[in-house]
Amino acid sequence: MAKADAWGAPGGKAFARRKARSDGLAGNTRLIAEPTYQRLLAAEPFLRRSIPALIVVFLIIIAALRFLSLMNEHDEIERDAKAVLALAAGQMAQAITADPSTAGANAIGLLENTSRQGAMGRAHVLAITDSNCKVIAVSPLSTGWQGRALDSLVLGGQPLFMFGDRAGVMDVSIAGQDWFAAVSLSGNRKNAAAVLVPQEAVFDNWRKSMSLNVTLFVLTAGVLIVILYAYFG
Repeated sequence: MAKADAWGAPGGKAFARRKARSDGLAGNTRLIAEPTYQRLLAAEPFLRRSIPALIVVFLIIIAALRFLSLMNEHDEIERDAKAVLALAAGQMAQAITADPSTAGANAIGLLENTSRQGAMGRAHVLAITDSNCKVIAVSPLSTGWQGRALDSLVLGGQPLFMFGDRAGVMDVSIAGQDWFAAVSLSGNRKNAAAVLVPQEAVFDNWRKSMSLNVTLFVLTAGVLIVILYAYFG
């Protein structure tokens, strides 16, 4: 028993062999890790020089992705706005065709119902014209158009008054401002229904989103540049 204890004691042969095996394992690990560590040391100057380039590439990628996302959002907003205009103009034209009195005494009610059903905002202008393109009814916020020739107010929209809904939704100009406009003719072509909206109102929320994204990108870039300067300083 005493011999076994002495064999495993710190001064014994078994302990010496375990220690030798432990030292050998550490030595092998060091031999394996040493070349990798040396390669990392050799690559350190290159890695330090590549940090600014990596940050610039990162910022460019973030900016490009966000720009594409904003452009897609812009296109979707435009498509939705044009679809609403076309549907509203067509609905009013069909109502006038079915009941010509809606272009007379009941015109205001038709405009209000169409605006409500299409969930249109205050910026939208709905109008009904006679065969001479003279405005005979218009949404309340645009009463200054009453009695005026719509084709003289709208610049660049002549195909709308000639072909109606076949011309689609067009970009027009009114008083120097860009608008979207849709016109649909009644069945007997004695009346026309027009729905218009300023482009500024359509893209108002999109411009706010773009400003916010630009601000956040500038702040992010500024923070990264400060960190980079502190790293090299």
